[in-house]
Amino acid sequence: MLVKCRQCGTKIDRKTAFKVVVGGKNAYYCNGAEYQKTLHEKEIKTNTYDCINQIFGYKVLNSALFKEINLLLQVYSYEHILAYLTENKDYIAKVLDKEFVSEYAKIRYFSAILKNNMADFKPKEPEKPKEVEVDIPIMHYKRKNKRRSLAEIEEEVGE
Repeated sequence: MLVKCRQCGTKIDRKTAFKVVVGGKNAYYCNGAEYQKTLHEKEIKTNTYDCINQIFGYKVLNSALFKEINLLLQVYSYEHILAYLTENKDYIAKVLDKEFVSEYAKIRYFSAILKNNMADFKPKEPEKPKEVEVDIPIMHYKRKNKRRSLAEIEEEVGE
């Protein structure tokens, strides 16, 4: 029997498909890598909305926010939006701190900030650790004297 992959939509045999039970129902994927990709995309989407909620200071339930973000998704990815939000979180929160007529106006203002600044934004690449070559001479240290007890030292001095 053929089943449909949740990620790419191709029809695959149920016996060879990667099966995951979600909420008591079976979900099929072509392989485990596609399932992991789906989980990664969901995690980034969740992190993006969590970051937006932190900027607003409360959980935004207004559907206008989702519509505005979906318009941005036509041009940018969730990774790009999340990178911009995390880098400029304090600035955006400070700008949105003023009084608005309605929550809709605040969301539109927020989306206008994103639309105007996302085109010029380039995410910072993580810094690579620098490798430094150090020329240390090899020292073969050898203890000259054998370890002695206090009693042996007293005998030596006492003589």
